[in-house]
Amino acid sequence: MAIPTNTFTTYEAIGIREDLTDIVTTISPVDTWVTSNTGNKRSTNRYHEWQRDALAAAAVNKVIEGDSATATAVTPRSREGNYNQILRKTWQISDTDMAVNTAGGSEDSQQLTKHLAELARDIEYALVINATSASGASGTARQMKGMLGWISTNNETGAGTANEALTETMLNDALSDIWAAGGKPSNILVGGFNKRKISNFSTNTRNVAATAKELTAAVDIYESDFGRIAVRLHHQLNTTAAGTLIILGEMSHWNKAWLRPVKREVLARDSASTKYMVEAELTLESLSEAGHGKITLLTSA
Repeated sequence: MAIPTNTFTTYEAIGIREDLTDIVTTISPVDTWVTSNTGNKRSTNRYHEWQRDALAAAAVNKVIEGDSATATAVTPRSREGNYNQILRKTWQISDTDMAVNTAGGSEDSQQLTKHLAELARDIEYALVINATSASGASGTARQMKGMLGWISTNNETGAGTANEALTETMLNDALSDIWAAGGKPSNILVGGFNKRKISNFSTNTRNVAATAKELTAAVDIYESDFGRIAVRLHHQLNTTAAGTLIILGEMSHWNKAWLRPVKREVLARDSASTKYMVEAELTLESLSEAGHGKITLLTSA
């Protein structure tokens, strides 16, 4: 249908107000399961320390009636430690930008929310992925050791060949090792590819609910010989360490030790703008690494 002659339309109009929503959408993953499910403690020095102890192995224990007691040698406790890592996010906003009317609220508020979320993801990364610690020095940053660095006793690698496919046997071998060491497996952290591997283990029964027309083909709880274990997707293990699976025992064995909790600071002005910073300093406390495990050298795609 032709438009009547001289009809003025929106294509010629120049005074139409913009249609810009006040909602700002962020699609980046922000899950921080480890940060949320580990304990919190106070740290008072850049190197945080704690002690570990272990029971003697069970053995035959019998004595002669009336025998005198002889003291056995005491095994000293071990002393462990981890360095506090400083994590920071900064941003700067001009005075003019703060003065204009910005959709979605002030830029200051939007950037604070964004950078706090980014800092939270960086903390999660350090707690899980960091393989080594670093003491730091003048001009060198300190680094905490994360879960992947701490877990060493129970490291299942199948045949020990890189890019090996995850199998149910490998998983149960790791669970058995953790249990034998005194651990109680409770959670499996895994990336998307190997989560699908677990869901497709041969023992998995796919259920179809006819009335709801739903097909269940996922394993979120793995019922093993060593207990019920939650299988949890973890974004850091989907990218940085995609060929690794972490099996966690009791979560009370892990604590975040805060030297300086997350804090927002407004920094000194040196121009017609304001500089902001959010910063935290913390480390990871591993009370019993043998109560956990990992499977490495897995295929990831």
